[in-house]
Amino acid sequence: MDIKPGHTVRIVTGPDPAKGKVFVKGSVAYDVREGTAILAQTDPPVSTSMLDKEIVVTYLIRKSDVMVRHGFRARIAEFVDYMLDSGRMAKALKVEMVGEAGPYSVRTSNRVAPTGQNDLSMAIRGTAIKVLDISLGGARFSYHKSLDLQPAVVVRASIEMDGRTYGLEARVLRTRDGISEGFSNDLRFASVEFVNLDRAVEHALSRKIHDVQRESVQGEKPAQSTR
Repeated sequence: MDIKPGHTVRIVTGPDPAKGKVFVKGSVAYDVREGTAILAQTDPPVSTSMLDKEIVVTYLIRKSDVMVRHGFRARIAEFVDYMLDSGRMAKALKVEMVGEAGPYSVRTSNRVAPTGQNDLSMAIRGTAIKVLDISLGGARFSYHKSLDLQPAVVVRASIEMDGRTYGLEARVLRTRDGISEGFSNDLRFASVEFVNLDRAVEHALSRKIHDVQRESVQGEKPAQSTR
């Protein structure tokens, strides 16, 4: 198990993660032992109905100067009260590893590619970027090289949806230049994951993703014959 006490992790739950129907919640590893870990309870909390059910625990590791997300399947063995170093008791989950660790994409949640007609835009540090695709887990986008982004750095971001702006934080996972893609040297591409989304942002983004999906499907309907 690659995680250590104090390591930030994400807990992925849902009725069918293989089909992208998942919920992603931030947590911290309190204690790690061979094959087991004590993880902080999330907000909103993982339901006690998940006892003895499988989740996925994911975390970031650095490989060749790039942050890569790995994960493993685990079973929730127990809901516990865990004493922190400060002496305070905290709600926690005891999980048991049931699968091998390997590369994992939190962005298995529904991912959409917005257009100029969807009323969804995004900015990093106040600078507008072009969103290539977005999900509850994160986004891919292009941007001008004057916006200096470095892997593993958490940046302030904002998403504007239907006339309302929502602030959030995003961790840069990777960047690449546009030349390798046949674009101008001034163009860059980046992938980020959203960090600690609050409920208001999560709910608004979830609704918007659903709207974009619906609009996309409607736009793909074949035209009716005019005969």
